[in-house]
Amino acid sequence: MKTAEITLPKPVLQAVQEGRYTQAVEMLSVHSVITQEEAQQQLDRYLELNPPIPLRGAGVIAKSKLNAWIWFGLILLMAAVYLLLA
Repeated sequence: MKTAEITLPKPVLQAVQEGRYTQAVEMLSVHSVITQEEAQQQLDRYLELNPPIPLRGAGVIAKSKLNAWIWFGLILLMAAVYLLLA
C-alpha cells in the first residue's frame, strides 16, 4: 500500500532541521489548524518517511563558526610546523 507523501511548510522544516522539534509542532498545528497531538503525529510520520541526514564534511564546518575556527587554527598550525621543519 502506498502512502501519500507528507509535505511540511518551509518554516516547520527549518525548525526540524535546527532541532527545534517542539516549536516545529506548534508551528505545524497553527499552520494546518490541527491539534498539537495531530501535528506531532504528522511530524513523526514525516520524520519516519524522511529521516534526517547527518551533516558531513564542509556542512559540519559551515554549521558552527567555532568549528570553522578550530579547523582554520589546525591548518595554520600544520603550515607553521611545515615551515619549521622544511
